[in-house]
Amino acid sequence: MSEERITVPASRKGQLAKLASALGELGFTSITYTNERLVVERVQGEDLKGKPNLDYRITFLESTIEMVYGIPPNVSKRVRMLELLPVLMNVLTLSEDYYEVKPSAIFSHLIGLLSDISKVVGRDAVELSAELEELKAKADSLNARYQDLVGSSEENARILLECERRRDELRELLEKLRAMSDERLREELYNWLKMHNGDIDIMEFGKASSVPPGRVEDGLNMLIKEGYIKRKVE
Repeated sequence: MSEERITVPASRKGQLAKLASALGELGFTSITYTNERLVVERVQGEDLKGKPNLDYRITFLESTIEMVYGIPPNVSKRVRMLELLPVLMNVLTLSEDYYEVKPSAIFSHLIGLLSDISKVVGRDAVELSAELEELKAKADSLNARYQDLVGSSEENARILLECERRRDELRELLEKLRAMSDERLREELYNWLKMHNGDIDIMEFGKASSVPPGRVEDGLNMLIKEGYIKRKVE
């Protein structure tokens, strides 16, 4: 975690012991006081190595008041300063009986920060406008695609109905062809039986004629039923 520093020129006019007492009620993590230096610090937990994560540290010296603050990863310096300037201003207000601070020292930080913010706001406004136009273009494109899908869905429904009609026609044709093939099967079976003295090996016939064994049995049963052949009784 990186650190930044704000140094405010100031002239001490009171005792640090009394200032330490006044600041002791604000909930700092630690307050360290000597005759020449007062340090108040706030930390936020520890890292993996057990080192404290510095939120900020304010050091009161003879002629300056310094704030050092940590900048966590993925947090910009500008955002961090915006968070901590109010803290520094409050501390300086509480210290006004013990330090004389020149307003210009604070204004320089505020003016710089406000200038950066105005640039960011202006840039963000342009970027947001461009992003809005891009989103509108995407919305129009998606709407056009939706209309195309609605139209194609209607066309697909017509195609599906036509396919179902053709399927029924082919099914009827298949039934007719199947009936013809049954007749052909019976003829083949009858001729086979005549050539083999009434004997038939279903597997052999099926292989020779490219007919499944089940259909061969069906064909034989049709011939028996129609009286063309008789079943041998052993």
